[in-house]
Formats: sequence, structure tokens, C-alpha cells
Amino acid sequence: MRPEIVDELEEFVRRGRLWNTEELEALIDLLRHEADVSGDGITRLLCTPLESLLVRMRLGPVPAAVAADVEAVVYPRLWKVMEAARDGLPDAELRTRIEVLNRRLARIFAAEGTGIS
Repeated sequence: MRPEIVDELEEFVRRGRLWNTEELEALIDLLRHEADVSGDGITRLLCTPLESLLVRMRLGPVPAAVAADVEAVVYPRLWKVMEAARDGLPDAELRTRIEVLNRRLARIFAAEGTGIS
């Protein structure tokens, strides 16, 4: 993952605009474009959990408890991805960190549907 993309992720997290649909869409578009141009599978993989959040947001209002759970997963997990990229860790480590983010979000959304927290 190019350092410029990591910087964009950091800026997104710094702004704390996870719940702003337009900003989330812009980040996803940036990651998609980067993946298309550079062939970087890591940036493409990172689109998946962010797109799942975007889909959930479009379904309707996210309850405060679910939003808190999502933030407790997304922000720290994005930091872990950024750290791995900046430290030059192997792509396998970045993939693992993104997959953990994806799984944890999926669990939150599944639990929301069942009322389990």
C-alpha cells in the first residue's frame, strides 16, 4: 500500500467522519481507484469492510449501541492496517488485519439482526 494511501486513511480516521456517507464513499472510491491503477490487492481488500458499513448505513439509521460497537472496531483496526503498511510488514499481515476487521464488522451486523450484543 502506497504511503499516500496510508496518509489518506489516517486523515479519514483523524477527521472522525466514519458516519458521513459522502466521505466514506470517497474513501472507498479512492481505494478502488488505487487498486485498479496499481493492481494493489490490499487496497481492494480494504474496500470490503468499508463497503459493508456503507451498505448498512444505507439500510437505515444505525442504533447508537451498534454505532459505538462499529467505531470500536473500525478505527483501531484501520490503525493496525496503517501501522503494518508503514512498518513494511508483508502483505499477508495486512490481509490478516483487514480480514479481522471484516469479520468483526460482520459479527456486529449479524448480532444487530438478532438482538444479541
